[in-house]
Amino acid sequence: MASLLACAAFNAKAEVNPFSWGAKIGPSLSFATASDDTKINGNKASGKFFDTLFAHGGLYVEYAFNDYIGMGLEAGYMKLGGTLTEDKSANGNDNTNEANTTNSNPSSISMASHGVAIPLHLQFYPLGREEESGILKINVGITGYLPFAPTCTETNNGTETNIELTSEKKDELPTLKGAIHLGLGYELPFGLSIDAKYGYQIYGSKLKVKEGNSSQTIFNANNPNLKDNKFPIHHATIGVGFNFMSLLT
Repeated sequence: MASLLACAAFNAKAEVNPFSWGAKIGPSLSFATASDDTKINGNKASGKFFDTLFAHGGLYVEYAFNDYIGMGLEAGYMKLGGTLTEDKSANGNDNTNEANTTNSNPSSISMASHGVAIPLHLQFYPLGREEESGILKINVGITGYLPFAPTCTETNNGTETNIELTSEKKDELPTLKGAIHLGLGYELPFGLSIDAKYGYQIYGSKLKVKEGNSSQTIFNANNPNLKDNKFPIHHATIGVGFNFMSLLT
């Protein structure tokens, strides 16, 4: 009887399919930060944390090399963006200009784009891959982002205006092209899973601003003296998914 139980347990573990694929959907959050050189109306610009809240969704595939390590690939829709707001108190009174005295409300500029996100990562299973008791997953990797349909709006004195993005301004508009990410997830025995992921941009988003402490703005397409400033975009997602391969095993 003991031998039969041991064989049954061994066979059950051997039947765990190393390949899985499925779909996931959930909320997404993105926001931007800026370097000290990025300014609006001559004042330091700061990012807004709880900024671009939207949804994401897509497909994923995963392959386990053994019970403790594998790799995964995802592809799906995501909206990313960020808002920079003028901080009039950051520079004191030395850089106070006419724009600040005539406008009591801080100016801001918001940028966003829809796109296709493609995360590629290593997958770790610290507790093994025994599907009967669920699978804990830790992943780390890179995320590529292919943006389309960028939008940009600015707010002055409480009035929001859409900015018409010319080809020159699109070249200056920050976009997320590559990020590193870290995620944690758990798959239940019947295939339902939930995961959370955080990404930090390492490539693509540089904001071109004009040299000088009192005249820097976001768009200066007709000014030859432009320099790049780091404008990293952070994003976080929560996904609820289902492993369709669990229906076949």
